[in-house]
Parts: sequence; C-alpha cells; structure tokens
Amino acid sequence: MRSSKIHLNGALDLDRHQTPPNVRVAHSSISRPMFGLQFSCESIEDIAHEICDMPAPKGAGIRLLATLNVDHVVNLRRNAAFRKAYQSSWKLTIDGMPILVYARLRKIGVKSRVTGASLFPLVFDNLKPGTHRPFFVPSNQRTADILRRRLLAAGFDDTQLDIHVPEFGFETDPVASLALANRIAALRATHIFFGVGAPKSEIWLDRHRTMLGDAYALAVGAALDFHAGTLRRAPVWMQSAGLEWFWRFAQQPRRLFRRYFIDSWLVTASILKDLQNGGANFAAIMGDIPRRDAAWRRSHRARPGPFGP
Repeated sequence: MRSSKIHLNGALDLDRHQTPPNVRVAHSSISRPMFGLQFSCESIEDIAHEICDMPAPKGAGIRLLATLNVDHVVNLRRNAAFRKAYQSSWKLTIDGMPILVYARLRKIGVKSRVTGASLFPLVFDNLKPGTHRPFFVPSNQRTADILRRRLLAAGFDDTQLDIHVPEFGFETDPVASLALANRIAALRATHIFFGVGAPKSEIWLDRHRTMLGDAYALAVGAALDFHAGTLRRAPVWMQSAGLEWFWRFAQQPRRLFRRYFIDSWLVTASILKDLQNGGANFAAIMGDIPRRDAAWRRSHRARPGPFGP
C-alpha cells in the first residue's frame, strides 16, 4: 500500500515506499480546494497514527504539517515566505473554528477541526524509544524541562532526543539558524516539533527543509506549552463552542488584541476572493496585502477602533 502526499496545486503524488507490516495508515482523503489550498479530511486519530507509525520516506525531506486558523489566513495574505511554506506542506488541517464553519458552508469535505493543540499530545504520547528521535523547539525553558523529564521517564535517553529553546530573533540570524539546523540533523530526528509561533515556525522549517533530513515537522504553536502545563488551554466546552480564542485573549490581552480584534477582519476579504475564484486560485485569493508602514500607524494611533481607543 502506498501513502499519499498532498500537493496544493490540486494534484496527488504517490510516495513510492511500502507500508511496514501491521501498521495502521491514514487513508488519503483530501478536501475540495478552499483559499487555493486542499486540506486533510482524515480524523485526528488517523493523522496521529500516520505520523507515529509510518516512517518518513527516505530522501523525501521533511513532511511539514500546518494547521490553518484565522491568524494564518491573515499572515498568508501578508507574507510570501509563509505562502511558500504552506504550498510546500505535506498535509494541511483546519484549526480555527471560524475557518471550519466557512469550510462547512463551502462543503469542501472537512467535517472537524484538527488543531495542533489536540494533535500534539496524541503524537507525543505515542513516541517510542528506539524507534523515534524527537527534536523540540519550545518557547521557554520551563516547557523544555518538563517535556524532557517526561520523555526520560518514558524510556528515552539523551542520545534519542534533543530540545532547544532558541534566542529571540533566531529565525533571522543565519548563524543561529545554521546551528539549530545542524543540531536537528545530528540527532537524525524523526519528528520535529516547533512551538515558537506562526509564521516563523513554518517559514523556518520550509527554508531549512533540505538540511533537516527525513522527518515529520509539526508547527504547533502553544501546543507544547499546553501539554507541559506551562500555559492553560481553554476548557473543553469553550473549545467546542469556538471560544478558545477568547480564552487565549484573556490570558494574553496585550499580545493578542491586534490579532483578534483588528487583523482578523482581513479574513473577510479572503473569503470574498475565495468565493470569486471558486476556491481554486491560491495566487489570486492569497495575494499580498502589505502591512501599513510606520508613518501610517503613527497617524492612526489615536483613532478609536470598534472597541474604543
């Protein structure tokens, strides 16, 4: 049996490697196009099993998984490198509830969310010493220490895993980036987990994909912190009601105010373009919207928005 690889131009390419015996593999199930992209229709359990039980094919490089939410749509409109990372991804899932609601209205075939925060624990808890060599890039040392202790308790040793908390701005520092890429390659990582936010995680992984070997690469944001317990995830009822964004905003209002109450309105323009193009033209739908320059921001700083000054 062959596993499938999603190409975002609408084609389907079959990786020519055989499935090991007694391995459960998620069957290919790809959505109709939306925002010029195609998404996995698989269940979260099937995706986790594929990531844990199906080795990345030799010579194919990283298999990047990205999870689309409202913030990603905004950044796709603004950032060409982020668009390239998405177009080069192995698998895409829908993370944000507003995006899922729109996908259901468009009837593209995706029935449920697969969030990084929910997928990561399923993968983490199924990592096996002697089979997997995970590499983690969390945002803080406390999360790093907790994840390391859990893996050591599960039977891993320090030759089978590595964790690196990068300095701020590492993604634009060629020396720091080269050192990190070499460290991942030296481990011969089978799984790479980035928890330093979007779009830097996806862009960094895409730019260094040729240096990282054959591995699954998951850009899962705060999922590492949630699983370590250093950041609290929203209660299940809020997740189910699509209110997880409000929980996160309440925890980090200064950092997230612009994301949720200003930038998120750009998704409306993306939806209109998606409808105009039938979901199939990535370049037309996700064409660049430049950020306002510093002079514009200064001139508008004192103007009240819809939620006050």
